[in-house]
Amino acid sequence: MLTTESPSDAFGRVRRHSVARRTTVTAVLLALTAGSFAATSVPAAAVDRPATPLVNAAKSIAVEPFRLEAETYSSNNGGGTKTETSQDADGMSLDNVGGTWDGAEIYFDDVDFGAVPRSTVTVRYVNNSSRVGANPSLEFYIDEKTDENKIATAALPVTGSNWNAYDTTTVDLDAALHGSHKLIVVMKVTADDAHPYVGNFDYFEFGAPAVDVPDTFIGAETLWKYSDNNTDPSPGSLEWTTAEFDDAAWTEAPGAFGAKNNSATPDLGANFPVETVLEHYIDGSAAPTIPTYHFRTDIDITAEQIGVIEGLQGSVTYDDAARVYVNGEKVAGFLDERAGDSNLAYAGTSNGDPVTSDFTIPADALVPGENQIAIALFQDRETSSDVYFDVKSLAPVEKQEEEPEPPALEISDIVLGVGASEQERNLAWYTNQDVPQVAQLAKAADVSDGAFPETAQVFETTAGGGTTSGEFFRDATLSGLEQNTEYAYRVGSDESGWSEVFTFRTQEFDGAFDFLFFGDPQVGASGNLGNDEAGWIDTLNVASNSYPDAELLFSAGDQVEHAGNEDHYNAFLKPTQMREIPVVATNGNHDVGSKAYEQHYNLPNEDLTAGPASSGTSSGGDYWFIYKDVLFVNINSNSRDYDSHNAFLEKVVAEQGDKVKWKMLAFHHSIYSAAVHATDGDIIDRRNNMPQTISELGFDMVLMGHDHHYTRSYLIKDGELADSEEQAAADEVVAEDGEVLYVTANSASGSKYYNLNTGIDLWWSSVRNQERVRNYSAVEVTDESITVRTLRSQANGTASPINSVVDEVVLSKAEAADDLNVAVSASTRTLAGKQYVSVAAKNEEAAPVDIVVETPYGSKTFTNVQPGKSANVSINSRAGSIPAGEVTVSVTGTSGSETITVEKSASYPAAG
Repeated sequence: MLTTESPSDAFGRVRRHSVARRTTVTAVLLALTAGSFAATSVPAAAVDRPATPLVNAAKSIAVEPFRLEAETYSSNNGGGTKTETSQDADGMSLDNVGGTWDGAEIYFDDVDFGAVPRSTVTVRYVNNSSRVGANPSLEFYIDEKTDENKIATAALPVTGSNWNAYDTTTVDLDAALHGSHKLIVVMKVTADDAHPYVGNFDYFEFGAPAVDVPDTFIGAETLWKYSDNNTDPSPGSLEWTTAEFDDAAWTEAPGAFGAKNNSATPDLGANFPVETVLEHYIDGSAAPTIPTYHFRTDIDITAEQIGVIEGLQGSVTYDDAARVYVNGEKVAGFLDERAGDSNLAYAGTSNGDPVTSDFTIPADALVPGENQIAIALFQDRETSSDVYFDVKSLAPVEKQEEEPEPPALEISDIVLGVGASEQERNLAWYTNQDVPQVAQLAKAADVSDGAFPETAQVFETTAGGGTTSGEFFRDATLSGLEQNTEYAYRVGSDESGWSEVFTFRTQEFDGAFDFLFFGDPQVGASGNLGNDEAGWIDTLNVASNSYPDAELLFSAGDQVEHAGNEDHYNAFLKPTQMREIPVVATNGNHDVGSKAYEQHYNLPNEDLTAGPASSGTSSGGDYWFIYKDVLFVNINSNSRDYDSHNAFLEKVVAEQGDKVKWKMLAFHHSIYSAAVHATDGDIIDRRNNMPQTISELGFDMVLMGHDHHYTRSYLIKDGELADSEEQAAADEVVAEDGEVLYVTANSASGSKYYNLNTGIDLWWSSVRNQERVRNYSAVEVTDESITVRTLRSQANGTASPINSVVDEVVLSKAEAADDLNVAVSASTRTLAGKQYVSVAAKNEEAAPVDIVVETPYGSKTFTNVQPGKSANVSINSRAGSIPAGEVTVSVTGTSGSETITVEKSASYPAAG
């Protein structure tokens, strides 16, 4: 029953302001009523407290009349009464009841007149003066024909002199009529032979006056009973959410309610004023915080009001999580999963500012009279700095008699992600409806004015489901791509509608390539989302215009400020490049707290058991892909489950490492940065546990973020400085086996910067920079080297314009010495009292080699030793005993197109 999160202006969803974004009220209510609410009377509360009065001026809702076609009667009492077809004066054909007579009765079994009391009946009939007797009338009875159950008598004045002259007459009912009943209609007339009939009858229509309802049942002046003393109001049950619960001892006050750091005047910002201050801490002075607060209020609603509404739509602002109950039944929950069945628990995530969400109460959850509204407000952790609660409105939603047209399919949040290889692209997108959808792909040259050719490929979705924001996500993989080709794609369906058409371009599937690396965009972190979005868009524009052939957009994580805030995701995904160049996302500490990360990004070769999510509401998992000659591995560093990370890394490198020239690792939490996070306890823990595995597995470079500045490390092996002679800020570095270059990126959006850390030994830092201007890095990969060029996407005065270089380094690998695969061994043996040195040299190359064996006691030459064969010799020392020594074997053969000679050696023991 979760409804859409929204900011405090109560739009239907956090990030979009369109009416189509909000599911129609009818659809929402249908979903809610599937949870069986019993519309039975609830006993009066134990405490005699008047219900909350109507908050503001009422509005009138017209009641649709209930029409009963006369010819649909269940049975009659005979005597010639019948159903027939006729025409009215306008020539319209209609069915009616004819053959009527004095004393005729027709019966309508089990008629539902609705919840709104009916007060009038209108009869459409013909009184044909040439055939109808005197004083015709109808008598209406409910359930049985007794004087007590008679509800109306309707006289039937003459309407004309033929059977087409239909007219209506309306009379008041003697008693209000609602609910389900049997209806009995008795016909009366003073008849004669020429005038035997009572009339012909088209329909009976039961009307009701308009019903007054307030604009909202809850407002700023509503008084709430509340508990903020860290007690479970009804252990093991939800009694506290019912009218029977005695809340006499609770405090009563109006909202909004809040607390911040135990202040007597809590300031949560101008948009979140506090009217009533709550207790913040269990002991009244310091953490831990009170985990759950409980609120109760009553609303009065009449049967007539229930009958004309679909339900009530509320707007609740909360920090950090909330549950809404009506008459003891839960109707909505927001980020409350962690609380389970407990009335006193921590739940939710740290959202920053309070979040506003909509909820609905279906009409059949309400009862005539007093209705109990109860809300549980949760803190997310023992050290939470603030708490907030306010119900802004609880407005009636007018009943729609006709089923509304379903909303148009709205497709959003399309992300073109990297695939498992150059020949794939992964797509993810959101929609407002859970309907079948596909991805469609064609060569751009074959798409004209948005029309896709019949030859277009269709890709089924590979995953999908509900999202944390009340929408639906879909994943699909575009495969079988050709190199150097521009493609067009869209998502949706012919039945429900298609997205806008987007394009992307593949390049060569091997050889050199560039990609763009961005530090923490973290849009929303500055408190001015518009500025953060503009900075992020500008950086992407500068970078993609400067490097138009860049093939990946690689983020260091913390794409957004608040993990579940769709306004922030909307801003991050706004740039058009996100649908044109493959995106590589990284799970940052500001992303991990919601499943939204997993729902927004379709990640290749993902293993959710490696670096797993810490809860059912958070994101996790490691993934990898190969792009040209680089194996990229991306791990969730929010998890410090090093065993699962290492198992994943070892498996991936063992299976994929030999296929590539370079191996790059990425994770969010920089372990070799130079700003404020460098000395955090969790960073030190990662720094103590991760580098050795990274070196052992042969990663060449590690890309990181988190510390909102730029740092380039010296080459590091096994967590230690690889070469004490390496110069700071060297333009080129040459890595031996196990030596790794670590790069920490600065902010790409400008939303947040950290000062450099001074006064401690940052021995790993070769280059560090913080100018508080936006950066990006262009990474150029060739067979021989990787160049990381970090540039300003924002000028820092005239001396450092846009695209001026912050740092540039070229990483290459030390050349391995040429070698020939020949295995050499040496031993001794005794023959006739003399010691011999025995040597074996086996050719494990694919071509013949020449071998020369040299010992202290002589040498031997072998030519054209075939693959798999050995050169064996025993040389006589001519002595009864010899000291330990070493033999040298020279091997000449072909390496590539060249002939080379290499030397190998083997030791033998003393003998004799």
